[in-house]
Amino acid sequence: MNWNQLGYLCRLLSPISGLNKAQQEALSAPQHLEIYNDGQKNSPLATKLAKDLKEAEGEQQQRLALSYAALSSTLKEHSFDYKTKLLYLGVLFSVFILVNFIYQQFVIPSFSNVFSQFDVQVTEHMANLARFWLVASIALGLFLMVIILTVNALRQFANLTLLSASSAQLGLIIPKQIRHNYDALVALIEFPLYGTLQNDNRELSHLKACQSNGLDIAEELELLVVNKLESLRGDITAHINRLITIFSILLVILIAHFLMGAYEPLFLMGEIV
Repeated sequence: MNWNQLGYLCRLLSPISGLNKAQQEALSAPQHLEIYNDGQKNSPLATKLAKDLKEAEGEQQQRLALSYAALSSTLKEHSFDYKTKLLYLGVLFSVFILVNFIYQQFVIPSFSNVFSQFDVQVTEHMANLARFWLVASIALGLFLMVIILTVNALRQFANLTLLSASSAQLGLIIPKQIRHNYDALVALIEFPLYGTLQNDNRELSHLKACQSNGLDIAEELELLVVNKLESLRGDITAHINRLITIFSILLVILIAHFLMGAYEPLFLMGEIV
């Protein structure tokens, strides 16, 4: 179940709908829920909330439906696309690897033959350069793989498809702060169901106080979730941009070193001539 489907289900079960139990069950059949699929990916978190909502009864179910009806539109899938940037970096890196390979396989042997005729001892130096470029290219390629895996993992965080940060694939490559903020956001979303479970969450403490004093928390919950979600997505975007910037700088440095090393034999050829 996705967030759009959860919102539809909440509207059915809300007291505002005026539907009886039979009508609610009829309209919550799979063929009706499928209308709200709209290409949006399923979310285990939305599925869990829908399950708990259906299992609730009477006034509690109506209260939950009112709380999550407005919230579902806030939690819809986020546009989170770094394909263009990653494709550009991937192509640039691949071109560098190709040029580097051609240079080492065809150009360096030719220079080595010429220098050996003139007793110019640069073969070992060129071999060291070749080994440096190979190691540096492998390391940078692994870093690019880490970035791609990180983007894919953080897409789950940005779209709230995880039950908790610990359930993320390759969660260890995600910064601790982002994982902590994600769990705090999930706890905030689940507050109507479970109440306060985290003592260090000021938003949960605030909602608890509002609820104990008789305030309808549906609107407050929505506003707090919106702020928390925007902050989380901002941290995610900043982290990805930071990784891409570091990779770009390292790639430029590696290309610069390659060009310097590639032109060195030409300067030596000039001296020989």
